[in-house]
Amino acid sequence: MQASSPIALPQLDTVSFDAELPLAAKVLDGEYPPRMQRETRLSLRVLAAPTETPDDTNPVMLRLEAKLDLALEVSLLERHPDRPNNTPCRLGLNSIAWRDQQNWQPGQRLLLCLHPNPDSALSLCLCGVIASNQPGGERDYLLTADIHESFDTDTHLLWEKWVFRRHRRAIQER
Repeated sequence: MQASSPIALPQLDTVSFDAELPLAAKVLDGEYPPRMQRETRLSLRVLAAPTETPDDTNPVMLRLEAKLDLALEVSLLERHPDRPNNTPCRLGLNSIAWRDQQNWQPGQRLLLCLHPNPDSALSLCLCGVIASNQPGGERDYLLTADIHESFDTDTHLLWEKWVFRRHRRAIQER
């Protein structure tokens, strides 16, 4: 049930979408940090919020929303000035697949930092457990990580809304 893409990545067993997004992986020692869980939950609330605006929307409200968006971006850029490189990835309901030069091993726990929009400082930090690792070329690997541990029930619903929205958009763009 994936949207097609020229990116050669492992198939996922749920609805997914392909993109090139800023993504970084590093070893997760210990627990998934509560602060990152909280920030990710808040970011997902923004991503999963309704995007349609009625025709009779008050221009003052739209302007206020734009100002809040700007304040959020400026604040996030100050907190996270560095961003990872854009990486071909496939995001699904329960897992993420991507290309990496690092040879992560199955069962290894990683902290996956993902920017859902290449032009935004908004980030998601997810706990991933490597499910598969395949050679992807001369110097890279095709990896799949299970991200179940990242979500509680409510947060997973927000993730699902965002993934479904992006999946539908990818189908419309074909």
